[in-house]
Amino acid sequence: MIYILSLVIVIALSAIYYLYKPKNKKNKNIFNAEYYRGLNYLLNNEEDKAFKIFTALMDVDSSTIETHLALGGLYRKRGEFDKAILIHQNLLSRPTLELELKNQALYELAKDFYNAGLYDRSEKIFKNISDIKNFKKASLEYLIKIYEASKDWERAIDLIKTIGDIRVNGHDKDMLLAQYYCEVSSIYIRQNQIEKSIAITKKALKMNPMCVRANMQLADCYSLNDVGTSCQYLSAIIGQDNKFSSLIINKIISLAKKINNTSIIMKSIVSVSQIKDIAFLPEVYLFLYYEDEKILAQQYLHKFEDNNLINKFIITHTLISSSDDMMLPNIKNLITSYNEVFSNKHFFVCSNCGYKSNELNWLCPSCNSWETIYPKSAIDLLREGDTSESK
Repeated sequence: MIYILSLVIVIALSAIYYLYKPKNKKNKNIFNAEYYRGLNYLLNNEEDKAFKIFTALMDVDSSTIETHLALGGLYRKRGEFDKAILIHQNLLSRPTLELELKNQALYELAKDFYNAGLYDRSEKIFKNISDIKNFKKASLEYLIKIYEASKDWERAIDLIKTIGDIRVNGHDKDMLLAQYYCEVSSIYIRQNQIEKSIAITKKALKMNPMCVRANMQLADCYSLNDVGTSCQYLSAIIGQDNKFSSLIINKIISLAKKINNTSIIMKSIVSVSQIKDIAFLPEVYLFLYYEDEKILAQQYLHKFEDNNLINKFIITHTLISSSDDMMLPNIKNLITSYNEVFSNKHFFVCSNCGYKSNELNWLCPSCNSWETIYPKSAIDLLREGDTSESK
């Protein structure tokens, strides 16, 4: 809607210009009437009729460059890339086009190609105009997007290092660079080149010490032959971003089951249980309880005695489900239902656009934002619902 209003303004200004520009009176009246008809169609959301009129007017008077550009942009916004490309290519075919307007048309054409998925054509144009001051930053950012979309991580790394700004495409540059290193590291993991993967991932962590993904990948690499080190990297994630706490605890416990040796894992669990500002995690209590560390389990519970109702409800369920006392059949059935609700299964939701997935994506497939997807469980949803109601 904003783009349509912008187009209306451009066209209105063009109409005023032509109203006072000396020309044949008959042509001026026709031009003026047609412009008003087109504007009327736009304001009444009859875009198709408006497009036909404005396209015809371009043939009548070839100097309406701004209208060409606005109309091409609107076609692109509507997803009609072939029409946008045609308009901008027609502009560029004019030998008398001023250099400044030619560069603007080239930039718009490159965006057409990018949105149409024609990355090779788009890349070529953006490279050519990236030396022009007015288009340098935008062109370099689009080139970064192209390398992300085509998964050309090495070229993305080389290019982003040359950009002087601390933010690129709305993201911190060091964060992006760390993610690109992690992408390269993932390729080495799939090729079973673990040592190379570790070296590249450590580069990512050095570039951005708050990179959760880097610690997670290092934990995966070391999980094969050094569980203790793997646990250290996993525990570090909770200090980076406690939204990952539940997921990470489950990963740590899975390591204990894998090697059938809980003593190595216990240190990490105890360490997590002592971290402040983390909501009650049933997995922590149950691990301590069943590993016969009942005093530590009880101390962990005491941290949340004065907490909110949702935490009390979750704690009560956790205590009942871990009880060794004989229970009536209907209570057991209730506990079974609770266990299904409070399973340790996670799904992943983008905090930026709401995209939901069963897998953790570091780059949201929907809104193309990095590091906006977080793990969620049924307990998380309960807590979020309680927070929204209290507001």
